[in-house]
Amino acid sequence: MSSLKKYIATIINCFISVKLPVIIAILAAIWFLFAINDIDNANKLNDGAKQITNDVNIVTKNHDSQNLSNNNSRQTQPEIIHVAARKRSTSLPVIKIVVRLARYLSGRNSGEGDNAGQAPTSEIKKELEEQHCLEDAISKGWRGAGWYMSPIKLALYIFLFFVWTFCASWMNGDMERQNDPKRTLKNTGYAALYVIVGTGVLFIPIFWVAFPITFLICFIPISVYVVKRNAKVPPHEQVLTPEHIKFVFAQWLQLIGVKIKVKKRIYETGPKIEFEASGKDIDKKTLTGRLVIARNAAGYNDFRQHVYDAIVNNATSMMFDFAADKTVIKHLIDGVWLELPPFPRTQEKNKTKDRFDEMLEAAKLLVGAAPENRRSKQEGSFIALVGSIYAKTKTKYDIKFTSQGTQTGEAVLLQFTAKKVPFKTIADLGIKPQTEQRIIEHLNNKQGLLIVAAPPANGLRSSIDVFSHVCDRFTRDVVNIEDAIAQSEEIENITMVRYDSSKGETPLDVLPNVLFKEPNAVYVRDMTALPTLELCCKDAANGRLFVTMIRAKDSIEAILKLLATKITPQTFLQPLNAVISQRLIRKLCPDCKEPYKPTPQLLQKLGLNPTQVQQLFTTRKPLPEPEERKRGICQTCNGVGYHGRTALLEIIELNDTIRGFIISNPNHDAIKQFLQKSGQRSFIHEGIELVVQGTTTVEELSRVLK
Repeated sequence: MSSLKKYIATIINCFISVKLPVIIAILAAIWFLFAINDIDNANKLNDGAKQITNDVNIVTKNHDSQNLSNNNSRQTQPEIIHVAARKRSTSLPVIKIVVRLARYLSGRNSGEGDNAGQAPTSEIKKELEEQHCLEDAISKGWRGAGWYMSPIKLALYIFLFFVWTFCASWMNGDMERQNDPKRTLKNTGYAALYVIVGTGVLFIPIFWVAFPITFLICFIPISVYVVKRNAKVPPHEQVLTPEHIKFVFAQWLQLIGVKIKVKKRIYETGPKIEFEASGKDIDKKTLTGRLVIARNAAGYNDFRQHVYDAIVNNATSMMFDFAADKTVIKHLIDGVWLELPPFPRTQEKNKTKDRFDEMLEAAKLLVGAAPENRRSKQEGSFIALVGSIYAKTKTKYDIKFTSQGTQTGEAVLLQFTAKKVPFKTIADLGIKPQTEQRIIEHLNNKQGLLIVAAPPANGLRSSIDVFSHVCDRFTRDVVNIEDAIAQSEEIENITMVRYDSSKGETPLDVLPNVLFKEPNAVYVRDMTALPTLELCCKDAANGRLFVTMIRAKDSIEAILKLLATKITPQTFLQPLNAVISQRLIRKLCPDCKEPYKPTPQLLQKLGLNPTQVQQLFTTRKPLPEPEERKRGICQTCNGVGYHGRTALLEIIELNDTIRGFIISNPNHDAIKQFLQKSGQRSFIHEGIELVVQGTTTVEELSRVLK
């Protein structure tokens, strides 16, 4: 029953959201073509009827006596036909049916029997009477003067229907954005009211009574919805207010070259970015209040501008250092902090605070922190929507806010997390096909343990999401266990099971129930606790694949971190198939990188053959001042020299020999040397290959692997 209700609700919502005017326009065009066809048929029949009329007159002169006896029936018959013809608008075959029915009824009423053999010409007479009635109906006009239809009135009804469809579609989309729980009920009511009442008023013969009623059933429900909606949303989202109407008219008039000056509110000016207050277990009314207060703060627009600049420059974090004499802003771009030119602290006249203090106050009001507290640590969060204020689709970022007093003033850290991971395949991470195939083989193993490791801020979350996308999730039952605080994107055919760490829950609270359902593969995002690790390792040895992630600088450190949980080495290492470790390295900007000839000493240090490597690449070298100014800054990398990052991978595939050595020598350097002798490729081998290809530089590789 619930599935049936859901299906009906889906049908209703689709009916409301579809662009019905297109369908109506097609139907109207078909109707119009049929109407023209009827007129053509009527004209052709009228021409033929003139000739038939002459024959009728000749024959009927020979049968005046019979015609006189049935005079009443002949008079009644055309009247019935004319009434039917003027009341209906249909095609010629229906006219004939109406004529014959009228002739039959008039014959019965006049007492004429079915036996027409009393007169030798009775059948001819009936046929001629039928033709006579057709000719009479056509000559007086089947549709009558004006077709009994006013094009102006019909156009008004069609226009009103277009307006109703637009309102219904907008209301449906708005309720969907607002997550209105009564969306289906309101859609059903609005549609039913228009269909039932709107159809009923069409039978009212007075147009100027029917049309206003139709107008009211279109606009009263949407007006009630708008009034209730505006009471719940911030001022900038309210519609049909005087300011909103004036703004819409100004936008329309701009299309024809007419400009009207409209006063914009503070949050409508500046960059194409909006903020929303957010917070766990905080009611919507409180969050709306924070947003309204922050928008009215003097430094709100300055704060928006700086956040927008950081996001546009592909920064993943930004830092404000509010010192006594200056404010320093840094962007974390591709894993490297880049410092902007410092901003001096200047105080404008008639103001008690400088613009950066006002900006900090607006930021704290947005996250619910205390602006007057400049010493204690304060945390919060908010959401940024990048795009035009009226754009349908915007890029969403979750932003974590942290402030802390320092010796020179106060520091603020903003960390950006995109709502959607931009990568869908392993190739999107910059991994070569041979390595991609090895990863997919490990992801599709029937049993065992696979560990994915990376240092902080090196794309571990993105890699796990990509691995979840590319694994065999259509022929296998795959479950993802994750913290509700750090939810990942929903993936088709993967069951999401979440625990809440803020309530003291761990993966162990949901893992037994998951294993009871016998999935083929289980992704456990956090497996550093001993009980969870033991349960997964024991179950992996019995025929199930487990994939987990851990923060570690390389594969060896990941193994040693899990051994540090005091798990029995044999219990942990026996089901362990492989460890995939990742680091992100910056790529040279393709538009401004420059080649150079490496020295023999550098090639020898990298283990490269001088006869095979003729050149390497580096960032653009600055020119003398006049020439550098003329050349200008690179628009792709903004003068940094690097643009984007790619993944360096280190895949350690374990066998019994490696497992035995790790158990007997749990030392990082010893394990590293043993793996190199075993022929396992490390980060340095992958990095040198990227340097030779011109993807990155020797300096960048040294920075990443230091």
